[in-house]
Amino acid sequence: MKKIILTFFTITLFLSAYAQKRTMVTYFKKGMITENKNNYDYRRVIEETDTPSIYRLYEFYPDNKEKTLATISKFEPNVVYEGIFQGYNKQGILTSTVNFKKGVLVGECSYYYDNGKLENVFQYNEQGNNPGKQQRKWVTGIDSLGNQFIKDGNGLYKKTDKSGLTEEGNYLNGYKDGIWKGASKIASYEEVYENGIFKSGTSTLADGKQIQYDKMEQQPEFKGGMPEFYKYLARNYRFPAEAQRNQVNGKLYISFVVEKDGRLTDYEFKNSLGYGTQEEAVRVLNECPKWIPGNQHGIPVRVKYNININLAQR
Repeated sequence: MKKIILTFFTITLFLSAYAQKRTMVTYFKKGMITENKNNYDYRRVIEETDTPSIYRLYEFYPDNKEKTLATISKFEPNVVYEGIFQGYNKQGILTSTVNFKKGVLVGECSYYYDNGKLENVFQYNEQGNNPGKQQRKWVTGIDSLGNQFIKDGNGLYKKTDKSGLTEEGNYLNGYKDGIWKGASKIASYEEVYENGIFKSGTSTLADGKQIQYDKMEQQPEFKGGMPEFYKYLARNYRFPAEAQRNQVNGKLYISFVVEKDGRLTDYEFKNSLGYGTQEEAVRVLNECPKWIPGNQHGIPVRVKYNININLAQR
């Protein structure tokens, strides 16, 4: 009887040090990997370099205009960026020049409008001794009409986004400072910051109920953390018999939404291994114990989450 092995992280190794530099090409449609080379949003090319564990990443639109130029240190299970990253829109105009260290933004990063004019400059700091402080320092902010509202880290921020959320407050030396106020369709809130450190917040719901909170944002979490979630998957995923007969091996890339009550919904598969592997993943996720939901401004919110399941048998 074949022994079935479920793992959740893999590393791809280039097998021969004497082989020519390897090149990998992947096509994407709506953020998901596609095998259709005639209908895709962009293609990704990853090339080996002369430096071990360092690769060049290029992304191109279908008309061969550049989308992304970057250096990476890993590409499985996720891409980890290193150094300068440049992004371009479909017109070939530079829209961002940022810096990464081990997949985390660091240093000065600049963002541009689609017409190429400067929009924002941020300074990203490595995590220091004060994890409560914002790691992004705002240096320059310019609106679409060319008016500069953040200069040398100081100024008044006031904006309404596409969802209708309004927010207003002051920046001092690059960080939120003082009283900040905001309002959405379901609640209004008032928060206190001191030199970029969140101090306290109060949300007021439409019915007048008030919620006090000590964290501005909280990501959803499986009880016990992600190691426990992967243990749950390993214990409960049943490798389909048809997949065993066809010797299926590979990764399932899945996204789902953690609902306000902690349920998992809206599953999306970025690829397919067939033979019932996708249906079994849905079953296991449907039966998953409820997560601790995410929240913003003290209010539970729906949050999209991405995972990958690696299936192998031998």
